[in-house]
Amino acid sequence: MADNEDMGTTTEGETTEPETTEEEDNVEPLPDQELEIFRESLQGKSKATITSYTQAYLKMKKALGKDLHDTSEKLLIKTAEQLTTNLNSQAAYINIGFLIRKQWNQDVRELVKARQVKKQSIIEYTREENAKAASNMPSVDMFDKHIDFLYDHKMYREFIINYLIRNCHVRNQDLLFEVIRKRADAVGEKNFMWLPRGNRVVYIRRAYKTKDTYGEKVTEFKDPRLAVALRSLKNDPLIPTPSQVGYYVKKLSFQEMGEGALLKMILNETRTAGDWHQLNKISSLRGTDVCTLTTSYNIQKDSDEGKATIKKGRNKN
Repeated sequence: MADNEDMGTTTEGETTEPETTEEEDNVEPLPDQELEIFRESLQGKSKATITSYTQAYLKMKKALGKDLHDTSEKLLIKTAEQLTTNLNSQAAYINIGFLIRKQWNQDVRELVKARQVKKQSIIEYTREENAKAASNMPSVDMFDKHIDFLYDHKMYREFIINYLIRNCHVRNQDLLFEVIRKRADAVGEKNFMWLPRGNRVVYIRRAYKTKDTYGEKVTEFKDPRLAVALRSLKNDPLIPTPSQVGYYVKKLSFQEMGEGALLKMILNETRTAGDWHQLNKISSLRGTDVCTLTTSYNIQKDSDEGKATIKKGRNKN
């Protein structure tokens, strides 16, 4: 019996909980010093960025079972690659390791090399995938005819979405806007479609992905079709459920391609024609730098890029 009692069991063989004092119950766990220092360094960044970085850090630490600054560069890289097969996610995990070790004044040369390798791999993978998609991609001429069809058949909601993707190169979020009759009603950090008298339409964007970089965007259209279509909405929103904007845009877009794929299609023909004036215009309207457009949305091989000749662009607006 003495042996049993020493092992913390009852006479029936059931285990007993070790006794704790009230003081011990109230002891708080020690703070995660590494995480606290990391979070401190993220102050000033957007809420979404802080959340993303913190989640990546916690996944890495859980996989390692110890602090990242106590982990070798090789193991950090190996762990990042074991956590996921997605190249972008691997790059994100490696970047967390880089940031942590740098904060603790440790060598980061191997992590810098790994980040560069991942970046190049992502670029090459994107180009290969886009090239595959290009072979089955419809033409911009087909897209234009589809837009005409939508208007002729009074499918105004679909017309507006496709028209703005084609002529303003919008993202999903840009299509969440309020139709107003007076310029003075454009109040707040939202998107607006101002309809003055006549055929003018003034598109005011204050809530879009890269607003912090490019600021408010104001685009004027003088196409009477757009004015008619927008007025047909009356007081109804273009997107019935804002939280599902991606679903609606994809469902109602040309061949259900969505804005991203349609932009690739437009850029493919623009680049093939060597129309760099139009490329700059797309960059300005969308709020995306030309470098990003020519890498993330590239559907041509590098060898094709040098074959294009420059010619004057056609302004459809």
